[in-house]
Amino acid sequence: MKLKKRWLIPALLVLLMGLLSVPEIMHENSGTSISHGSVRNGKLENGWLVPFRGNNFQYFSRFSYYILNCGYVNDRVYRTITQAYQTCEATCPGQTFRLMECTRRKGGRMLLHWTHQNGTSVDFMVPKKRGQKSNVLSSHFGLFHYLLQFNSAGRLTISPGHKTEIDFETMARHILAVDDAARANGLRIRKLLFNTHLLDKLYATQAGKEILRRDIFIPGRLNDFVNRFHDDHYHVDFERIDHER
Repeated sequence: MKLKKRWLIPALLVLLMGLLSVPEIMHENSGTSISHGSVRNGKLENGWLVPFRGNNFQYFSRFSYYILNCGYVNDRVYRTITQAYQTCEATCPGQTFRLMECTRRKGGRMLLHWTHQNGTSVDFMVPKKRGQKSNVLSSHFGLFHYLLQFNSAGRLTISPGHKTEIDFETMARHILAVDDAARANGLRIRKLLFNTHLLDKLYATQAGKEILRRDIFIPGRLNDFVNRFHDDHYHVDFERIDHER
């Protein structure tokens, strides 16, 4: 009896998590999405669920994906994300990317975010490397990844002398792939947020020079609070090409 009681609460938690995961397990992408309102005050109708895993990418947190239901986007954004990763199979061979939070199933307010409300906002984890290795432990921290900090050289500050750093060339190649895929799907990058103290490192790469040439809108000034929380990931807002910036 004691053994049964000991396992009762864990069993109930597993059952609850299973029930909360039903929308994602049963979801089928079809039809056209409608993004209402703005990224700060909006909702999503008929959102498409991004794949939890692909050939060269994975959603970063099972809790965010299955429990918080934060893996939904507008169908045009879905195609943009997946096509960009397909491009990166050729431009960034051997790299596994991490897709972070998108939008809730029906949009609206999200934990930890002021935006992401209408299916046109996506967070992408910065690709990282440790020497020649791209598969680093810190990419597997789930929601805690948002709390990681990088110094002005792009190096992770978990401990003194830590050698994990942002792979700026790979990041820039991914941004270009996203820009290409967005335009192929009738979208453009309205805004890309990334820590302003790290922009020089991004623009110094070969692919980063192309980002500058294309004039992709990346603000050069952000308030300190926003800046602090946009070094472990880059946030992208999309908009229809027929909309004015």
